[in-house]
Formats: sequence, structure tokens, C-alpha cells
Amino acid sequence: DNACEKTSFMFLRQELPVRLANIMKEISLLPDNLLKTPSVQLVQSWYVQSLQEILDFKDKNADDTEAVCCFKDTVITIRNRHNDVIPTMAQGVIEYKDNYGVDPVTSQNVQYFLDRFFMSRISIRMLLNQHTLLFGGNVEVNPAHPKHIGSIDPKCNVVEVIKGTFRQTW
Repeated sequence: DNACEKTSFMFLRQELPVRLANIMKEISLLPDNLLKTPSVQLVQSWYVQSLQEILDFKDKNADDTEAVCCFKDTVITIRNRHNDVIPTMAQGVIEYKDNYGVDPVTSQNVQYFLDRFFMSRISIRMLLNQHTLLFGGNVEVNPAHPKHIGSIDPKCNVVEVIKGTFRQTW
């Protein structure tokens, strides 16, 4: 059990900084007037803070149970900090549009950014949630999904899920 948490710790302390830095780079490429909105600055500050907190574990020993436990708490803190990223980023786009209007090229570029940003966010969130669900302290089997490992269903048939979703929408 502890070996799995150590493995997750070692993976996440390497993987999360890369993913966070990539998102931060994407944000920095936004139009200046969008970057200057209070909401986008707030989101940007959350990513900076989260990256700094994860980097604090870069040289920690994976056999140090206190460091691994502290990492788990940090992951929970980061996950909670980023709960409102989507509405806050959306507010930034609204602030930008209200102040500067909309032109088709900028609008298309911002939409492209948002698509990539949200996909990146989903992947980071999944990693944070998985670590938290597996090692977060109150680890219990979810009665609705007793065979899941954290949030992952190892028996998931993706094709059937897609077909089922398609049938439900028609």
C-alpha cells in the first residue's frame, strides 16, 4: 500500500510541474488585455502558487513518510484551490469582451486556448483526484462503484460508454 503511494508521489512530483508549467506558458501567450483582467491574473497566480508548492517536494526522499504525507495534503490543497478555475477564467473572458469588444480572430484564438487549457486542466485534475482518492486518508470503497480504483474503472469498456452516451442523446 505504502509503496503505491510512494510511486504516485515520485510520479506526481515530476509530472505535475511539467503540466503546470505548460498551462502557465499557454496562459502567458494570451492577448495582453486578457492577461491583465483581474480574473485571469487570479487564475495565473493559482498556477504559480501550485507550481511552487509542488516544486518544494522535488528533492524530498520518497521513503520519508512525513514528506509523502505532507505531499498528499499539498495535493488536496492544490485541488481545492483550483475548484473555481473554470468560472474564474470565464469571468476573465467576459471582462475582456466587455472592455475591448470581440473580433473574430482574437475570439478564435481565445477559444483555441480555452479548449487546450480545459483539456490540460482535466488531466491535472484527474491526477490530483486519483492520488487523493487512493491516499487521502478517508479511503473507502465507493458503494456505487465498488470495483473502481480511485476514480478509474479498470473494466471500463470505452466503446460501450460512447455508444450508450450516443443512444441517450438521440
